[in-house]
Amino acid sequence: MQTPPQTTFDAIILAGYDPDRPHPLTQGRGEPHKVLLPVAGRPMIGYVLQALADSGCVTSGVIVGMEPTAGLEFDLPVDYLPNRGSIFANAAAGFQHLAGRQDPRRHALLVSADVPLLTGEMVRWFVNACQPLDKDAYWGIVEKQVLERTFPHSRRTYLRLVEGQFCNGDLFLGRIEAALRQQALIRELVERRKNVLSQLRLLGPRVLLKFLLRRLSMADLIGVADRVLGLQGQPVILPFAEAGMDVDKPHHLAQVEAYLRSRGQQAAGGAAHG
Repeated sequence: MQTPPQTTFDAIILAGYDPDRPHPLTQGRGEPHKVLLPVAGRPMIGYVLQALADSGCVTSGVIVGMEPTAGLEFDLPVDYLPNRGSIFANAAAGFQHLAGRQDPRRHALLVSADVPLLTGEMVRWFVNACQPLDKDAYWGIVEKQVLERTFPHSRRTYLRLVEGQFCNGDLFLGRIEAALRQQALIRELVERRKNVLSQLRLLGPRVLLKFLLRRLSMADLIGVADRVLGLQGQPVILPFAEAGMDVDKPHHLAQVEAYLRSRGQQAAGGAAHG
């Protein structure tokens, strides 16, 4: 009997922080969680929770890195998991939690809580683009010219490929069981995510050489995921600049707030409050 296609998903929302390395945006504010800081009058994570609820394809959430006492409002059933201190540990905890309550062959959505320009339309578009879900993992990427057309001063880190230059799109869809494989190597890749050369060096000299010669392609990265991680994966090029604008530095926060103000998106109503 053929399994019906999956059209609804649990979402893991990464909302933790490293207690040993305070984020520059939180210093002096008395709030260690960056994602609780206000953006145009509303907590950053509130926009993300609203986007997931509005998508129509997310049925429940797992917020990793916060307690229920944080005062978040989410229009979907939600579980809270305590902060593990790193992005990798929090993501792994989220997938492990889902594996304990449902079929681990299902796919789940992973999203960072610091992407306040995310919308339900973007989440829905990404999930639809991943169909028919015949891969272990899908990750969103945004082309440099798309992002800089809307945010010309974002100063993002881009990976140069034969097909163009791309940054992370902050949306990931992965099979639960697959996300729990090869955790040591995945941890290294996550920890080196801000240093492209360091990541590529970890994947082997052939990959690094192709990158330096500007011959690295998407097909190469897909092959590496299969060979090194044992995962069948596929990047998804997102047409939304907003999906690449996670708030990581003060100038990102300023640009995001200006964008929201220009569209009149203030804190009237909300999916979360601190």
